[in-house]
Amino acid sequence: MNNVEWTPEWLTKTIKLLRTHGSDTQFIEVKKAHGGYPGSLDATLSSFSNSSTGGIIICGLDENNDFAPVGVYDPADLEKTLGNKLRRGLKPPNTMESGTILYEDAKIFVATIPPLPPYERPAYIGGKAYVRSGDGDHEMSRHETDMMVAQRTRTAFDEEPVEYTSLADLDEDLKKAYLKEARYRSRRLANCTDEEVLRRKGIIALGTDNLSLAGLYALGAYPQEFRPSLKVTGVVIDPNGKARNLDKFEADGPIPAMLEETLAWVKRNLAHPVVELSNGHLVNGQEVPDIALREILSNALVHRSLNPKADTEEVRVRIFPDRISVENPGGLYGITLQRLQEYGERSRVNDRLYDVCTHVTTPEDGYRVIEGEGSGIYTAQEAVRQAGLKPIQFIDGVIRFTAIISREPLDGAHAANLGSPQQKSEADPRQSPPTVPNSHQPSSRQEAVILALRSLRHPAGIDDIMGALPAPFGELQKPQVRYILTKLLQEGVITRDGGRGNRNTTYQLV
Repeated sequence: MNNVEWTPEWLTKTIKLLRTHGSDTQFIEVKKAHGGYPGSLDATLSSFSNSSTGGIIICGLDENNDFAPVGVYDPADLEKTLGNKLRRGLKPPNTMESGTILYEDAKIFVATIPPLPPYERPAYIGGKAYVRSGDGDHEMSRHETDMMVAQRTRTAFDEEPVEYTSLADLDEDLKKAYLKEARYRSRRLANCTDEEVLRRKGIIALGTDNLSLAGLYALGAYPQEFRPSLKVTGVVIDPNGKARNLDKFEADGPIPAMLEETLAWVKRNLAHPVVELSNGHLVNGQEVPDIALREILSNALVHRSLNPKADTEEVRVRIFPDRISVENPGGLYGITLQRLQEYGERSRVNDRLYDVCTHVTTPEDGYRVIEGEGSGIYTAQEAVRQAGLKPIQFIDGVIRFTAIISREPLDGAHAANLGSPQQKSEADPRQSPPTVPNSHQPSSRQEAVILALRSLRHPAGIDDIMGALPAPFGELQKPQVRYILTKLLQEGVITRDGGRGNRNTTYQLV
């Protein structure tokens, strides 16, 4: 349960973090508690139990005095009271791990509260359930508790038929493209009629002539006619606070259209630093890598809750001066925040919709909505890392999930992670593009891909490129190589014949 060694050194680092933040955090609650158990901790016990990560309670620090250590009077009594609250006051009960740190002659009490299993949430105390938001505990509404109860088990809301819909409600172009892709990927579907393919792939709901919610949401001409909340809203926040917002946005239609429109709107409201290509031409660069924006937005659209109780909730995008926040209704299912960011890990909140979207492409650029390889979040984090930005932050609020993409550079990122001018160019697309290296010992991933293309001496597909990668870059995964090829294409170092996602696409050095 607790993987932290409670030492004065750990507490020093934690206090420094709290002072930098200026308050409690999403995962740490601080109480002075000098005279005993503070009643306001009841709400924290509930909110940490209802979270997907749990949290840490620190007693004996004075938040109003820059988190100065004041100590608790009786750690043993505080531990007993807290344990009783968790065992007898919280419904259902929970446990804890606790200990005391002697810090600058003050006794600091620390307790770790684990999350309850999803099937036991929400946890009530005093007849109320709480959820953690930022540094505070907030009483959950009836709507929020209903949402949490609904997420105890997976329910195939995306497979449910949508009343009054039929094949006539599909977007004709998206339907044709989907059928072509589905047949291409499956021999068993190659000779089926259009209707047979759509039934077997779950576009038409089982046993009906209605579209499934997945089929309508991914391929419908106008899904919002039947489910108005299946949309994206966005605002640009005024940093001066003089206006409610600087640019208000709404996207509707099927998932591919909303993804394209939202991505274009976000990019329109970001900075476009000028980049000089190797051929001397100037182009607009990217403040935030396109691939990171696309992955985060597509995940929000595909993995949002489709529970009827979420009918009043849409995907929300907020652009701040220092960050972009993307929020969708519903939380993680069957996966932790840590595992979510590992390569190959995935959680299919909407299993049928996920499968449909692996065959769906955006109307303008032909990109697949999702790859279906469990690489999206990993690829997005890799993109912002190479761009020198702070890592994407993920917050699982159980009833809503938020991804925060920073617009700020990571302090010391180049000094810590980049050892040569070539590597610096790879990490920051706002600087000069790379040149073809003369050395056969690549110092970066981009150099490795360039050397692979150089050794092949002819237009090559991605599999050929991966096979020609020099050591020690032979273990790169396909999404990573795709990302590097996209960057080289944007920087004018290579040319591409074919479209992204096309198996016959080839690449060649300029």
